[in-house]
Amino acid sequence: MRRILSILILSMVLVPSTGFSRTIADLFALEPGTIFPLLTRTNRLDMVDYYNSGQMVAVNNNLAGESRLLDLDSIYLKVQTSESRVVEMLIRKAGKDTVITVIETVLTPVPDSRLSQWNVHWQRFTSDKLFAMPGIDNFIVGKMPRELRADLQGVMPFPLVQLTFEGKNHDTIKASHGLERFLVPEEFKRFASYLKPSISYRFDGLKIKPVK
Repeated sequence: MRRILSILILSMVLVPSTGFSRTIADLFALEPGTIFPLLTRTNRLDMVDYYNSGQMVAVNNNLAGESRLLDLDSIYLKVQTSESRVVEMLIRKAGKDTVITVIETVLTPVPDSRLSQWNVHWQRFTSDKLFAMPGIDNFIVGKMPRELRADLQGVMPFPLVQLTFEGKNHDTIKASHGLERFLVPEEFKRFASYLKPSISYRFDGLKIKPVK
């Protein structure tokens, strides 16, 4: 009961300043298990309760591992659900819609992310036109020689791209490739001058577009 009261009090305090009918903590607790299969609702309420008390206490998840709530405010949270997985969530307005943008990142061997968007009932926005996950070609600048491009595709046949929210209001998404960590230094130097380290994205309604 104390945990439930904590969530309710948090919601009442934060709603006037955010304009949202629910806070990110509410939506975290209500997520049906698609994104957080290892965490029961009780686990999640415990994590929020500990965080609001100034404690970053690990809770035991359904695989007998540990999960931690790393960051939380009224619109954003970051959870390490296991040793190898981190989830970030952001609630935002897109016209009349309230949208939950979720970034799930696997941490080994090189961070690799996926992004999804949901409404407050945890129904997914499925259109591919809302966000295009960058591939390694999106990081290439200048005219990379054809032979070098073929070599790059050979050493990294599938992209490993990490996404994370940035900015004071978490209103930017930064995408970065993992080539420097994936390749040995001598190999990476062959491609480094043709690659930008990151790409920034901004929200445009329901869409997420690269910053030009």
